Formats: sequence, C-alpha cells, structure tokens
Amino acid sequence: MKYTFTALLLFVSIITSPAQPGRRLAPTTALNYDWREGFVSITELTAAAGLSATESPMSAYYYGITSVAGWQFSRNLKAGGGAGVHIHNQGILLPLFLDFRLSLNARELVPFIAGTGGVTIDPADIDASRVFINPSVGIRYVAANRKAVTLSAGVMVLAGSAYDRKSFINVKLGAEFKKR
Repeated sequence: MKYTFTALLLFVSIITSPAQPGRRLAPTTALNYDWREGFVSITELTAAAGLSATESPMSAYYYGITSVAGWQFSRNLKAGGGAGVHIHNQGILLPLFLDFRLSLNARELVPFIAGTGGVTIDPADIDASRVFINPSVGIRYVAANRKAVTLSAGVMVLAGSAYDRKSFINVKLGAEFKKR
C-alpha cells in the first residue's frame, strides 16, 4: 500500500508539473518590462585616468561618450555593438566594439558584469588603430518602465604595436532604454 501511494503521488507530480507558470511574475511593472527580451539601447558617459606610464601620447586620461545598440536575450544576458568618441589628452580615438552584459539578479538594483572589446580608430592617423578590451563591474537601477541607469567601473587596455600598450581605470555613467 505504501509503495502504491508513493507511485501515485510521483505520477501526479510529474503530470501536473507542466501546469506551473512559464513566466515568473515581477513584483513591479518596471521589472516586468525589464525582464522581457527585446531591443536595448545603452548610452554611457565615460571618464578614465591613465595607469602606469602616462607620459606617452594619449595615455594620461580620456573622457567621452559611447552608445550600444543590442538585444536582451533573457533576463540576465544582453549583447550588442557600439561606437563612440574618446577624447584623450593628446588626440581623439573612435571606438567600434562589441558589448556583453551579464546581470547577476533581477530586481530594482541589479549588479552586472560587462565585457567590451573592439578597435579604436585614430582619425589623424588611420594606420595607427588599436585593439582594446574593457572588462567592468557595475550596478543598474531600474528607474521606470523600459528605463534604467547604470554605473560601472573597469580597466581598459589599449594595445597597438608590441611596445605601445596603454591602460586606464575608467568609470561609466549611463542610461538604458528598451523598446517594446
């Protein structure tokens, strides 16, 4: 009798498990929109201070703006491509990059890890383009439906030739908008 009851209980739980809701319900409307897949636009103001050898050209500091057009694949994963302008102490660089973001939870305050990488183009000398990577950590605040504010910090490394490497510690303040 005990085995029959256990088998019946197991059978009922297996049959009714697909009846669970497929989507989790968010505690607020803003979070409900934030969890949805769709197009996302992220615009960030950035400022950075050079690390190590800051005497070489374009290695003391920079500030600028970047914009990413991407897609949110799930509640926690976003990816996209972007472009921007970085004004360095002795010139201007135009970054073209890919951006990946992984959110660590899904509430109003969302810690995230970001990875950005691509090339920077020097309009004064096109042949002097450099590759860069910029891993960072940050926090997102879901401010309203389809809108969030981001703040992150990271390390950016620019590499040109074997002896031309620059590194910066940077801070980014951004706004995120979702369509849909």
